[in-house]
Amino acid sequence: MSKIHVARPHRLGLEAARAEIERIAARVHDEYGAEYHWDGDVLHVSRSGIGGMIAVADDSMDLWIDLGLLLSPMKAEIEDRLTRKIDEMLARYDVENPEP
Repeated sequence: MSKIHVARPHRLGLEAARAEIERIAARVHDEYGAEYHWDGDVLHVSRSGIGGMIAVADDSMDLWIDLGLLLSPMKAEIEDRLTRKIDEMLARYDVENPEP
């Protein structure tokens, strides 16, 4: 089993970060059939061959993913795509809400 971990600071605050993660999880559910649920400030996601969670705090987020055997060879591509998407989302927020 391959593991992916991506950690990023953010300036969204807890409520906005949870809302953004919820929006992304709903899209992943619609596009890939992944199930998800919240346990406090941790979103758990699962689908055949993949499982993971995103822990959200006021100023940071941590994503952990476990890839099953069939997806393990694609770890680098999956990790790259996730990292790009997270960084794009955070950059978009920074542009929309720059610090004073």
